[in-house]
Amino acid sequence: SSLDDLTTCIRLRTEALEHRPTGHPDRSSSLEALGWALSERYKRSNSLDDLATCIQLRTEALKLCPTGHPERVRSLVGLGWALSKRYKRSSSLDDLTTCIRLRTEALELRPTGHPDRASALEDLAWALDCRYDLSRSLPDLERSIQLYTEGLALYPHDHPDRDNCRRSLDRAHRKQSGYKKLKRRILAWARSAS
Repeated sequence: SSLDDLTTCIRLRTEALEHRPTGHPDRSSSLEALGWALSERYKRSNSLDDLATCIQLRTEALKLCPTGHPERVRSLVGLGWALSKRYKRSSSLDDLTTCIRLRTEALELRPTGHPDRASALEDLAWALDCRYDLSRSLPDLERSIQLYTEGLALYPHDHPDRDNCRRSLDRAHRKQSGYKKLKRRILAWARSAS
């Protein structure tokens, strides 16, 4: 849809939210709907204001969806997505850590056999892969490879996200190989220095 259509959608969803004040049983749905519209506009405009408002709305929506709430996974996924986008722009470890926590819970709510499990696996793998890039924590990279592998196995061969998952898995394997080569060089150097 066009940017004008999204702007109209945002205006209407803002009005709908105003009719669902704190305490209204459908407030979380309205918060998430407005957050979604802002995320779609962010994809087209790259407006940090849209992203910040999206995060604020989705944070509030998640607080209204306690464990066991039928909309919790939707809020976890939406807020995780928004934080991952802000992380890409800011490299904030806090955003990435929160994203990992949210995506871990979302994966737990999408058990084996769930139709969205593959994407949940890939989302968490990506976040752990990013944390490895910051921290060089090998367990993050190894867990990322495990999750990418499981996700790739679940995607049908003609699924549009399969190639991206495969490429991400290949990159993670190359990082792991580079880590092991570097470790061997350091050990060899340490032995020769002593």
